[in-house]
Amino acid sequence: MNRILSAHRALGVVFVCLLLVGVWLTYATFTKKFTSYDKVTLETTNIGLQLPNRADVKVRGVIVGEVLAAESGDAGGAKITLGIYPDKIGVVPANVTGSIVPKTLFGEKYVSLVIPDSGPSGTIRAGATIEHTVVSTELEEVLSDLYPLLEAVRPADLNMTLTALATALEGRGEQLGKNLEVLDSYLKRLNPQIPALLEDLKLTADVSDTYADILPQVAQILDDTVKTTGTIEEREASLRATLRDVRTFSDTARSFLDANAERLEEAGRLSTPILRAVARYAPEIPCMAQAITVVQGRLAQAFRGYQLHIVLETLQDQPRKYTAKDTPIFGDDRGPDCLGLPNPPWSQENPHGPLPHLNDGINGNTGKGNLRPAPGYRGTPDDVTALRGALDAEYGEGTGSDLNVLLAGPLLAQGGGRR
Repeated sequence: MNRILSAHRALGVVFVCLLLVGVWLTYATFTKKFTSYDKVTLETTNIGLQLPNRADVKVRGVIVGEVLAAESGDAGGAKITLGIYPDKIGVVPANVTGSIVPKTLFGEKYVSLVIPDSGPSGTIRAGATIEHTVVSTELEEVLSDLYPLLEAVRPADLNMTLTALATALEGRGEQLGKNLEVLDSYLKRLNPQIPALLEDLKLTADVSDTYADILPQVAQILDDTVKTTGTIEEREASLRATLRDVRTFSDTARSFLDANAERLEEAGRLSTPILRAVARYAPEIPCMAQAITVVQGRLAQAFRGYQLHIVLETLQDQPRKYTAKDTPIFGDDRGPDCLGLPNPPWSQENPHGPLPHLNDGINGNTGKGNLRPAPGYRGTPDDVTALRGALDAEYGEGTGSDLNVLLAGPLLAQGGGRR
């Protein structure tokens, strides 16, 4: 009996051991404890959520290995140990990049080894490191960024806005499509002009610099304009009065012109020959102006002290009476001539200088002048001084004035001639 019980106990222990070994073998097989890998390190800034151990490693959708472990790396990054199947490592290029992407929107992630567009280069080896990694945007991150927006925007208002937008777009898909096609055509025509637009923007910067340089002057002009406007406002009454006076003058001028239009036309016609003559003899005007300037000093000397100071000589012989032959004529038609002006050949110091010959109808002696030789002494400044002293001595102080000398001089000269 004891022998039978011992045998049963031994069989029970063996069964339990076999059961435990079977369970462990099942676990080991499931966890691939007996699978060998060629390990490759994948460096990334972060591994994101839902990247478990034993996650798939794929190349172009084909599973080539598994994720064996993940640990912190340098500079806050992470290092993922990839186990590549020995029979698959030959299909993985050496220039692949890593990308951690989800299988579904909320599913677990896997590692995708992406072959560059330039094509594969070489074969990856065990112990290699893949440095460039792209991590897909986390749904949790999107929801975290969206949550503050949903808190700020009230759901009722958002629903109203979306409803209005849906109502506005309902039934207008074809029109919206045409508008997008038109926009696309515009953009196609605009794209070739982008370089010119960029060049214009650069030139705009230069123009802006120029405007910045002249802006102080513009500001000064505006300030002066404000001051001018203020001055006009202050003198508004005077300006209004001026405008009224101008209007009154305009009305008066219009009335004058209306009343004298024919006379003004006649004056224009009559002034035509005069203006022609003035235009012809215009070269004489500078000579006359210079002569007036020269004579101005002599006139000031003659009319000093509000009195006329001259030496007047009367004719000793009475001239004959005028006849029809003495009628002057205007026959001189030789054109403009200054005739010695502004410095003529005759003067007070040279009274017997040559006179110009004018075609005035007088060609001979008319008896109007004295043809006797000048006496030489009488009538000279010394003679006037002597006569003034004689008058003062004879008739008293002050009688030798210019007028008395003028009246007494010819009488004394005539008496002296008769002796």
